[in-house]
Order: sequence, then structure tokens, then C-alpha cells
Amino acid sequence: MTSPHPARLAVAATTAALLAATALAAPATAAPEAPPAPVSVNGYRSVGYVMADTPVTRDYQVADILRTGAADSLTHLNYAFGNVTTDLVCDITTVPGEGDAYNDFQRLVSAGDSVDGVADTAGQPVAGNFNQLRKLKEKNPEIKVLISLGGWTWSDNFSEAASTPQGRTALVSSCIDLYITGNLPVIDGQGGPGTIAGLFDGIDIDWEWPVTGGETANARPADKENFLLLMEEFRTALDAAGAASGEYYELSAFAPAGGWNAREGGWLDPRLFAVVDFLNVQGYDFHGGWVPTQTGHQGNLVGDPAHNWGLGLDTAMGMYVTAGAQPSQLNAGLAAYGQGWTGVSDGTKAWTSASASIGTDYYAKIRDVGTGYYDPVAGASWRYDAATGNWWSLDDPTSVNAKAEWIAAQGYGGAMWWDLSGDYRNELVGTVGATLTAAAPGPGADDSCAAPWYRTGVYSSGDVVSYDGTEYKARWWTRNQAPQAGGGSPWAAIGACGTAPAVPAQACAAPWSATATYTSGAVVTRAGVNYTAQWWNRGERPGTNSNGAWDPTGLCVA
Repeated sequence: MTSPHPARLAVAATTAALLAATALAAPATAAPEAPPAPVSVNGYRSVGYVMADTPVTRDYQVADILRTGAADSLTHLNYAFGNVTTDLVCDITTVPGEGDAYNDFQRLVSAGDSVDGVADTAGQPVAGNFNQLRKLKEKNPEIKVLISLGGWTWSDNFSEAASTPQGRTALVSSCIDLYITGNLPVIDGQGGPGTIAGLFDGIDIDWEWPVTGGETANARPADKENFLLLMEEFRTALDAAGAASGEYYELSAFAPAGGWNAREGGWLDPRLFAVVDFLNVQGYDFHGGWVPTQTGHQGNLVGDPAHNWGLGLDTAMGMYVTAGAQPSQLNAGLAAYGQGWTGVSDGTKAWTSASASIGTDYYAKIRDVGTGYYDPVAGASWRYDAATGNWWSLDDPTSVNAKAEWIAAQGYGGAMWWDLSGDYRNELVGTVGATLTAAAPGPGADDSCAAPWYRTGVYSSGDVVSYDGTEYKARWWTRNQAPQAGGGSPWAAIGACGTAPAVPAQACAAPWSATATYTSGAVVTRAGVNYTAQWWNRGERPGTNSNGAWDPTGLCVA
């Protein structure tokens, strides 16, 4: 039903320093261990797309989001996709290519595949993914679920629907009625008015692409203005719905990495930044099978002017900041799949000759192919099998850790995943969650509080932290003990947020390096936190081992 988002267009080249200093070596370093993370992920967003058909096509169930631990590292789930059908409204149908009512709310989920172990039964109004998402929210009430409209396959009718004031109003009204008010169509006795009320917390727009087009040529020059008007109308309608229900409904969008798409389609207009809560910026498909005879990085962190027009995650995100978006509005898009080539004779580097593209495949299937490599200058990983000549560009725990550290250091809003079914036992999503949890608090953290307590921290008598809206002072040395008052706890509650005086951040030390040797007293920084070595160590990443060599000594600013 869907395919990975293509990006074949370039942005102007700029470069940025990469904080992670991991040697180009194989195999790539292991993922940071993922401690239990609050759903807030330390003030960062962590958005995961979940596709409607993956319970059937990949045996990836909504329950797997919980079973793998991914729910602990996510703040948002984007359900992909809702369709703007040929009648130019949001609709769920059983017409092939028009909708997926079967997976959305008709398919009966077995007890073994259910979030709560209870099977769907014939005749219940809402079964399938919608029922499982509701159950997931009951167990994880802080996770927000958004309906994502469009995608590569289902963006065909956006242009026509948005082309007139009447069309925009009809489209927005139908989407609000269906997904926010929750009025499902009645199909074979299932669905009905209000049956999914409260399930969705907002709407994500994935129009690929205004003006420049995508899968089809259904685009027109007027799309730029019409796209902005459509987004403004969605914002107005969501606010009106929220005023009636007492809830706040979020509006987000999947934004292109290519400068041409972004400029022509209205993505760099401040009017867009004024109405969206956040943008998920495409950070992948920079290079792929459309160049079948040359390998290359599909999701490098740092753009290289010598290759692929300098396209990189840093250039893509920076393009939106330059246009006026707040860094906190931007999530870095990451891919749980890879782009592959065959007939490669030298797999130790990128941008070498290949005989053909072998397409895409998801991370869980290619994570162990051949030997792993990582380039710290590009911030990119790949795998190469010398026996077959197959070469895969992909994100792995090493590259996504580097990207998460960069997100924290740059003050961006968080990360986004396309898509959760491609991950292997929460290896990628969990790595980002662990890194951001140990980082300096993100832009969504409550800055009226003291620095949040985190599990890998080491605290001495007098240190002040915040936890669940309360500030605590350490009574004695403590590690890996969550703040609570009384009962022999090392923590004493001192009041609500703002009780303790603010502690200024330190200057950041030199970035930690995986290849350096450190002795007792050495100070490094990782993701906005300074650490002091308590003993000799080499290759132990700060903030990942609660009983390790590194003692966090405070937040820092560059």
C-alpha cells in the first residue's frame, strides 16, 4: 500500500561539524543501552509512523510497539495513512486503492496479537488497528496518536481537493468529522457515529508534493498557495474542535529535504511555521536506486558538496531554520530501512561503482548483512557483503546515536521514524530514546524546573533535580534511585518546580571520542552534558551505564 518516501532533489550545500567521533571501522559500535525512559523522552519528541497493513504484510502488530519497548521511547504515533479519495474528502472505504477499512477497524485481532491479550469478537463496532491503538493509549496515556493523511501513494487528490475554497472546507470538515469527532462509516455492521472519538490527538499532513508532484503528475503551480491555505484551514478547524471538546489537537506535516520541493511547494513559508506544531523533516532517501550504478549514503548526517548536491540531514534541517522555523519545531526524520546496490567491488567506502540497484529492504532484514562500517565525517553507516557484492546504506545504532546527539546539541525538537515495523526489537528507536534521555533536556522540557533526574546520573549531597513536577535535594550520594520522599530515600522533596534557585550551565568540554583513552579526572561532553571520568576507560560512552566510569557533572552550553 505504501512505499518509502522518495527524495531525489537537492538543497544548497552547507556543512556542519559532527559531534560523534567514532572511527571508521567494522563492526560499528554497539547501541547505548536503553534505560526505562519517560514517555516525554526528556523534552524531545520521538515520532514513529506505523503503517496500516504491517500487521498482515510483516506480522508487525500494534502490540509489538509495547512488547519491544518502543512505547517507552515514543511520544507520538502517526498512523499511516488516511486517504483523500477521488471524491476529494477524507474517507475510509473498501475500494482497493481508495481505503483500508479492513485493517483500520474491521479485521479481528487474535488474543496473541492484541495489546491486552483480549481477542476481537465478531460484531464489535471497532476492531483492527483502531481498537489496538485505543488499547495502547490506555496503557500509555501520554502517547499522542495522529492520523497521517496522504503519503507517496495517497497524495494524488490533494491538489484538486485544495484548489478551491469550497474544496478545502469540504476536505477539512470531512477529516475532522471522521478522525477527530470519530464518525466512522458503517461498513458490514461495523463503525458508526462517534465510535473512534478520542482516538486521534491530531492530524499529520503528508502531501507529496505540492507543485512538484510525486507518484503522479496531479500537481499545479497554484498548489503552493493552496497548500498554505489548506494548512491554515486545518489549524482553524482543529482549534475549533478543541474548543468544543476541551482538548488540544496537534497539526504536523512531513516536510521534504529537497530545496526545490521545499521552495516551490510552500514548505519554507513562515505561514506554515505559524500553524504547525512541528514538521517531520525527511532525513533519508538522499541517494538510492534512481542512481543504479553508484553507491551512496541515503541518510548521511553531514552533507558533502562533492556528492549528491551536498544533501544531508544538517542541510535539510538548516534550510527550515534559515527560512524562519524554530529549531524546536523540527524533528529529524530517520529511516528503519536501507537502499541497496550489487556488483560492488570495493565496499569499504561510499560513492563507488555498482552494477545495479537492489532496491530497499527494512533494517531488521539487512542489519547483519556482511560487515558494518561507519564514517564519522559523513555521519553515515553501511554494510557490505564481499561474497555477493551487495552494499547497503542504512541507519544503525552507531549512526542514529550520532544523529540523536546532534539533535540535542543543535536544540532541535526530536526525531521521527519511517517506519516502526522496520526496526529490530526496538534497536534503533530505543537507541535514540536512550541517547535523548541522557542528553541535556530538550526544548519541550519544563524550564521552570530544576534539571530532570535521569537514571544514569550520579548525584552528591545537595544536588537538586526535578521529578514528576517536584524538586528534590539529594541527602547523600545516590545513583539509579528515582526521587521519592521518606522511607529512607536519598532524596528530600523541597517543593514544586521553581523552588530551588537556577543553576547556570557549565561550558561544554571537548566531545567524547570512542577512540580516545581517558584517565581519572578527564572531562568530556556528550549531547549537552559534561561528564568526568572516575577511572581509566576507553570506548565507554558516557551516560549509558549507571555503574560506569563517567560521572555526569552538569548541563553545558557550547
